[in-house]
Amino acid sequence: MTCRITIIAFIAAFLAVACTQEDVRNTNDVFLYTNSVDIKYGTDICSFTKKPIETVRYGGKITLENGDVHKFMSVECTAGFYLGIDDKSTIKQIEIVDFAHGQQYLPVDGLVFLQSKLRPSPNGLFLTAIDNSNTKMKQYIYDAYPGTFMSWEEVLGLVQEEWDLSGTKAHSSSF
Repeated sequence: MTCRITIIAFIAAFLAVACTQEDVRNTNDVFLYTNSVDIKYGTDICSFTKKPIETVRYGGKITLENGDVHKFMSVECTAGFYLGIDDKSTIKQIEIVDFAHGQQYLPVDGLVFLQSKLRPSPNGLFLTAIDNSNTKMKQYIYDAYPGTFMSWEEVLGLVQEEWDLSGTKAHSSSF
């Protein structure tokens, strides 16, 4: 009987430790994961529209060589701001929030941008950033929201054309 109680106690202790370790590991992963994007949704202001950044899974950041950081509410706002910078050599890094992870920035050259009328983005151009190396996620998102995959250069062309950043509609209240 004592042996049986000892074995049961040992198994219970083992399970308690194993479950605790798993919980801690998951908590740490979630902590690191959710803190990888420094946007404070609902509080931070988009450097392009001057409005609060509110939609989670969307956003961007341009870091300049002098240390200035500009945050944005969408791919299109990041592109619009970039297009307005005269001296591109002042840009240190351009990063966009990967939609699939929701809290992870990736450099623009590591992303593809899905334009789908079924997946609205905060500023109306229906652009969603996806990690280009994540082939399964690209397929899943495309299956759910069929559209056109675009490169960063194509996004810049779209934003330039749709928002007429060369003149009449630039920085209008329609953003």
